[in-house]
Amino acid sequence: MKDVVRENTGALKLSTSDIIKEIAIHIAFCIASFLMSRGVVFGSVLPFGAAIAAAAPADYLASVAVGCFFGYLIPVTEINVFRYMAALFAIVAIKVLLAALTKYAFRPIVTALTAGVVAGATGLVSTVGDAKATALAFAEAALAFASAYFMSNAFRQYPAFLKGLKGEDLACLLISVNIFLIGTMSLIIGGISVGKTLAVTFILLISRFGGSYAGAVGGIAAAMAVALSTADNVTALTFCLAGLVTGIFAAFGKYAQVAAVILSCVLASAIGRELIITVELLITSLFASALFLIIPKNIAKVTGKIFSPPTKTVSENGMKKAACLRLRFAAGALSDVGQTVETVSKELSRINSPDFETVLHGIEKEACSGCSLAVNCWEGRKADTVSALLEIIKGIREGEAEPEKRAPDEFRCRCLRPEKVAGATLVHYSDYASRMAAESRISDVRSVVSEQFGGISNMLSDMAEEFERDEAFDERSAAKITNALKNIEIIPIECGCRIDKYGRMTVEIITSKVKGVKYSRMKLLRQIEVCVDREFEPPIISESADKIYITLSERARFAVQTGVCQISCSPSGICGDAYNIFSDGKGRSFVVLSDGMGSGGRAAVDGAMASGLMMRLIKAGFGFDCSLSILSSAMLFKSTDESLATLDIAALDLFSGRLDMLKAGAAPTLVRRSGRCSVAKSTSLPVGILREVGFDKASIKLKAGDIILMVSDGVCSEGIEWMCAELDSWHDASAQSLAEHIAYGAQRRRSDNHADDITVIAVTVDKAV
Repeated sequence: MKDVVRENTGALKLSTSDIIKEIAIHIAFCIASFLMSRGVVFGSVLPFGAAIAAAAPADYLASVAVGCFFGYLIPVTEINVFRYMAALFAIVAIKVLLAALTKYAFRPIVTALTAGVVAGATGLVSTVGDAKATALAFAEAALAFASAYFMSNAFRQYPAFLKGLKGEDLACLLISVNIFLIGTMSLIIGGISVGKTLAVTFILLISRFGGSYAGAVGGIAAAMAVALSTADNVTALTFCLAGLVTGIFAAFGKYAQVAAVILSCVLASAIGRELIITVELLITSLFASALFLIIPKNIAKVTGKIFSPPTKTVSENGMKKAACLRLRFAAGALSDVGQTVETVSKELSRINSPDFETVLHGIEKEACSGCSLAVNCWEGRKADTVSALLEIIKGIREGEAEPEKRAPDEFRCRCLRPEKVAGATLVHYSDYASRMAAESRISDVRSVVSEQFGGISNMLSDMAEEFERDEAFDERSAAKITNALKNIEIIPIECGCRIDKYGRMTVEIITSKVKGVKYSRMKLLRQIEVCVDREFEPPIISESADKIYITLSERARFAVQTGVCQISCSPSGICGDAYNIFSDGKGRSFVVLSDGMGSGGRAAVDGAMASGLMMRLIKAGFGFDCSLSILSSAMLFKSTDESLATLDIAALDLFSGRLDMLKAGAAPTLVRRSGRCSVAKSTSLPVGILREVGFDKASIKLKAGDIILMVSDGVCSEGIEWMCAELDSWHDASAQSLAEHIAYGAQRRRSDNHADDITVIAVTVDKAV
């Protein structure tokens, strides 16, 4: 930041460092314009002085004009330099005038037109009547136009140089640099062209950081510079090949790039069949390679920032909002489908449900058809007949061999065909009972399907909320990290700082894999922590064929230590209690404990299913209530037998210390906070009894040194007071020791002669190291 001090008079006083910096920039523009103005093309044309004068920023126009003037004043060839001086003065005057009249004076197209028109006009005036010279003047005007356009675009991108340039902006900068090199092509030291040496060095440098794209564009631009200034086609071809192959070999290190340049020289010379040029190119390439290898790290670092592709920072965009909208729309649609299925199923059940009247009609038709007393039984004494049939049905349901004997004596005396009536009743009632059972089962399935639509709807709603709240991106922090990594010569391809719904940051970086380069985890950690003012866990670095992936997760305030002890009451050793301990990767630690109904293998299946499915749903990012609804449906219909399991969940936020406890029919949970024991109890039902089941919920804030004790029903047979006393007096730091102490204490205290599985899970909260 500039150290600017405002005096009492209101004037601005620049610091010494600012003054030195400005002087250096003015000198750089003056030298660059001096060399550009001396760049000869086609043997007799000097178009680049006019181009840089037209493209120069307003603050440095004077320095550029001075440099161009002296560049023209010192003869480079037998060229009429006075028309170029006239063109220079005309361009400066036009720019000053346009700057006063319009804000568009320094737009690339305006500067390009200024350079092209002035260069063309002065050229045509001095070549009247000479067709060849006229064509050359038009060519000069075109070169001035194009060069001014490229340089103006490059100057406009100056503030963004160190952030990396996009494709078209990078091309403009590379072409501008090679236009500058044209002015140095004629400088010969020891038989070696300074311009060609600098061009090869420049190609090596930009391909090192910018890859094959920057290398190829730089090579083509250098070839254009050589072709325009010297008409040396072999050298031009060498530069084209060198730009392409050095970018490809950049991943293998500096020496591979140098070898690629030498190979390009040999190949291009072989195509051109010029031995003398081959020797000259090899010597030039060797000098350039040596210069490239000894370039100071500071210069290489700045070059890397300029020519490396701009880092992509992950940000929120319309796609995320559209995805959330679509998810909510789908959730609403599925909810409507579930309600419609429920309504239609109820109506169909009412219409299609088996009617007991059909049983009576069937018995009458099959057993009483042709009987002389049918009218009397089914019209005159129908109530007595139905009452007698109901008694027969009771006998059928109880499995009696002769159910007709259950009928009243009055009916048996009156009925002429009691055995036939009993047989018909068995057939038709059995059919009716089967249909009723099927209808009941179908109704249950319909209800479950309807609930599943509702469950999926809730899942989609949870996902939409998770997307909205969890996928926030901090672009400013990503930009800071990108610049910091470039300072330690790591050029990120992509950088994202993701903020989850709890406000925690995860940093994800993708960079190109460079042979021989090893990343220091601690150096990376320090750089990133300073940038975003947060503490992270050491970075996780993984590699693919050509990319390196770096991930850092924010460090939590707390850590947990868990201990588990299980005692099975079954001779087989199979425990009906099941548990899972896991983290969601976002700073929350979970314990899920489930106690299956009974003991042994059957209970183990129920408990394992309940705890395992709940763990998978939580890891997938679904909410507790939505997960419980899905689990309840699965438990209800996994088999025809009754299937029950309790569910006990403890979710601890390792950043804030918040403990969420959720229970469905589970045993009490004991929590020792600040040295005192408290109890969380549940009055809800286990999973698998009813389709609609809910959690009992409680929350509490913990700190380092606090203890959570979760137990199954088998531990509580003698009450929980003794556990509270043990927990209050416990001083051993080991969670495993506490779990074992409580489990074996419960086993010793049991006095009801009823065996049950015992599970104790102890969790101690510690400060994160």
